[in-house]
Amino acid sequence: MKERDRAGSPMPDEAAYLDLDYWGSTNLFANACSSYGGRVEAKRAKLRVADLFTGAGGLSLGFAQEDFELAVAVESDPDAAATYRAVHEHLCSHGALPVKLHEQDICEVDFTQYLGRVEVVIGGPPCQPWSLGGLRRGHSDPRDGFPQFARALYEIAPRAFVLENVAGLAHGKTKPIFQLMVAVLAGELPLSELLGDQVRAGARLAYNVTWRVLNAADYGVPQNRQRLFVVGVDDGTSFSWPSPTHGPNRRHPYVPAGSVITPQGRGEPNPSIVTYATNPSTRPDPYHGQVYNGGGRPIDLPKPAPTLLASMGGNKTPWVDTLGIVPGYHAHLVSGGRPRSGQVPGARRITVAEAAAIQSFPDWVRFTGSRSSQYRQVGNAVPPDLARVVANALARSLPA
Repeated sequence: MKERDRAGSPMPDEAAYLDLDYWGSTNLFANACSSYGGRVEAKRAKLRVADLFTGAGGLSLGFAQEDFELAVAVESDPDAAATYRAVHEHLCSHGALPVKLHEQDICEVDFTQYLGRVEVVIGGPPCQPWSLGGLRRGHSDPRDGFPQFARALYEIAPRAFVLENVAGLAHGKTKPIFQLMVAVLAGELPLSELLGDQVRAGARLAYNVTWRVLNAADYGVPQNRQRLFVVGVDDGTSFSWPSPTHGPNRRHPYVPAGSVITPQGRGEPNPSIVTYATNPSTRPDPYHGQVYNGGGRPIDLPKPAPTLLASMGGNKTPWVDTLGIVPGYHAHLVSGGRPRSGQVPGARRITVAEAAAIQSFPDWVRFTGSRSSQYRQVGNAVPPDLARVVANALARSLPA
């Protein structure tokens, strides 16, 4: 397994909180599954999880539906932490002990208190600055979450981890950075490559590491959203990636955006209007291109929605074509017609509630903060249904 020489020990006054006998006697998420509309049977959770950079809790919600117990969470953004806390209170509405939520900068969290008491670490660390020099700043650089994720692995020594991030991290200019991260996680390079003098010389991790870019639409989420997942498991353990279940020539067709949103809309309306672009740029697909103002594209309701961005809220919010203007206007432009001006009739931006539904959040989740903060939380999240698929695969790889 990993080397076990760690500074510090589990915090004595936390021992009862993370005691295996206590957690085994109380199914913290017995109601989590039923809260999702009875889609799965409640099961007794066994593997305890620490969720780092939790955001609104998309990863946590996915793992809650499988054979996992949430024990620890870390989130520094006040609005996201409030959302996460409310979500967890809903899941624990029958008196189970709450998750230990650290509402602070992750750099300030001492993870040695959870050594031997958490089996899995999950999280989507922010990944700035994009430079090897920046990565080497490690523990002193709050902008980059990867060194902190690695530090948590070193101090907690879990059996496995799941790291989620943008798909582009593994390609292009950032590929060397990604390769360095994987090498550190696999123990091919020392932790000092990420953490500098914050760890002793020669300290290493030693996980079997594999990674893959998954499209949420391939697993039943009504959105084309490609995300990078990196999974590490103990030596002697293997992880098998889940096979796609939705799409052409698969068990199920893609889930359309129109299955969770309608022309009529629901939730608090978004006041941002949609106007015709002064200099439109078309593509073969009427729903692509730069034909309207802002980066928010019209949604083709019979298909999965385009990727939702954290910058939603204004002109970058996708919209619904309630009057069917898009196909006709596209044909008009392609045939040489002059661009129109003014507001697009019947166009409305999707609401926070609709964006959350596209991300596969359950309807009972309520997001805290300003409208822009709520959109950002939704856009930054891992779709819970995609997280659940990965959690299920990990549960099969880690027998209790």
